[in-house]
Amino acid sequence: MDSAFRVIAHRGASAEAPENTLPAFRLALEQGASEVELDVRFSSDLEIMVFHDDALDRKTGLRGRFSHYDASALRRTDIGRWFDVTRPHAQRRFAGTCLATLDEVLETLGDRVRYHIEIKDSNPLLPLRLLQAVDAHGLESRVTITSFSMKPLLAVQKVAPERPICFLLRDAHDAVRSAEFRPHLHGKSIEAIQDYWIDAAAEAGFSQVAVRAQDVTPRCIARAADRGVTLRGWGVRDEADLLWLLRIGAVGATVDWPARAIEIVRAHAEDGRR
Repeated sequence: MDSAFRVIAHRGASAEAPENTLPAFRLALEQGASEVELDVRFSSDLEIMVFHDDALDRKTGLRGRFSHYDASALRRTDIGRWFDVTRPHAQRRFAGTCLATLDEVLETLGDRVRYHIEIKDSNPLLPLRLLQAVDAHGLESRVTITSFSMKPLLAVQKVAPERPICFLLRDAHDAVRSAEFRPHLHGKSIEAIQDYWIDAAAEAGFSQVAVRAQDVTPRCIARAADRGVTLRGWGVRDEADLLWLLRIGAVGATVDWPARAIEIVRAHAEDGRR
């Protein structure tokens, strides 16, 4: 793609296939994506699985917390039926699509993409096990580790300080409710909160921060640049959000619709060369 802006397929091509599944990642590649984002959690028997939510109720036929089920049960769990029901106008049907392990995703996609792997689980063993899984597939140079929590990112950095790390900054609503940072954020404006988190990421030695698209401003782009970290967007809702990030200098964004996003980025680059 003739642009430095990085389109990252959020949970794969998740607008058109069940999120965090092999069909979603394959479709993202078919649509031209060279980077994918995915979420990882432990099963009860400590297998690294690819799934976003802490609870299974909304997207699968299982009930309760994800970590209460072993990998065998989770790998038989259908997420495709949820997608079909919630997106009745999608071009394809996905009933029967089940959850995947991280190993299955890495084996399937290999070195054809760059991965942005978000740690969702608070189990302190997960950062190390994640690094071991990535290394076992020879993909250590193609993975950025991300999280909304500092703790797993610091654990990754302690073991593998050379690995790219992206600290995900909470949106304006969640920021003041963060148990991890609440004592430091009470009474602060969203701008002050962004400054605090950008500074914390820089001081920790992380290479990147990610900010919700609606919260990104030229000011926080400049703050990140001044502290030596790049800034990308998350939570891109529509074309307007994406164009905003392009115009103010973000380095990339996660999007649910990579095919359309790639078209927009290319068109923006062409307009800039005219």
